[in-house]
Amino acid sequence: MHMKRNILIVVMVACTLFSAALRAEQIRQITWDTLIPLHLVSVDPLADFTQDQKDIVYWVINMLESLPPRGPETEEYYQEIDKAMPTLRKAGINIQEVLATRNKIRTTVNEDLNGQRIRMPGYLLPLEVSGANVTEFLLVPYIGACIHVPPPPPNQIVHVKVTKKGGYKTKSLYDPVWVTGVISAKSMVKDLYLVDGSAGVNIGYTMQASQIKPYEMTRQKGRSRTPPTDQRPME
Repeated sequence: MHMKRNILIVVMVACTLFSAALRAEQIRQITWDTLIPLHLVSVDPLADFTQDQKDIVYWVINMLESLPPRGPETEEYYQEIDKAMPTLRKAGINIQEVLATRNKIRTTVNEDLNGQRIRMPGYLLPLEVSGANVTEFLLVPYIGACIHVPPPPPNQIVHVKVTKKGGYKTKSLYDPVWVTGVISAKSMVKDLYLVDGSAGVNIGYTMQASQIKPYEMTRQKGRSRTPPTDQRPME
């Protein structure tokens, strides 16, 4: 009787351990939208605006974010912004509230992803290279990010370190890849060294990549398909 009970206990413990190990090995495939907290994914601070109002708001935001502080050299541009403000106020649009909401959407990370083993697609922007192999890179949702065009929002950039000895052999800049590993919501600033100088890039996530594979192109009705980003338009 005792023997049977002991065997039953051993079997139960083994099943529990196996189930836990199985859960640990489960990989969650995510999209770029998953990096944004669920309650913010559908938020659009411009949803109720007309197209003309959106055009003005986009212009003001782009000017405010790209211009140096107000001074003799920029006064002309700031005066143009000042001229646009009465039109926005008349429509009941508070540009500071729009900027605050937009900033929240762009910078808030999804804490629920911490420690999860995930798999996601994107484009590889090398940071550290050994020969032809990349050991550290940024995973970004579109080609040209951080170099030819403004960087994506912090919660749309993943800083990846390759755990495999020797790194990942890349063929070109912005290789489309699938990356598998443990992700963490961890903010940091990383310097990118460009042809015309260096720039700091705000990053919302880090990942220890255990596996990197080329993104397999598929064809649908004669058309090639590029890596899905599912990135919400922020601007």
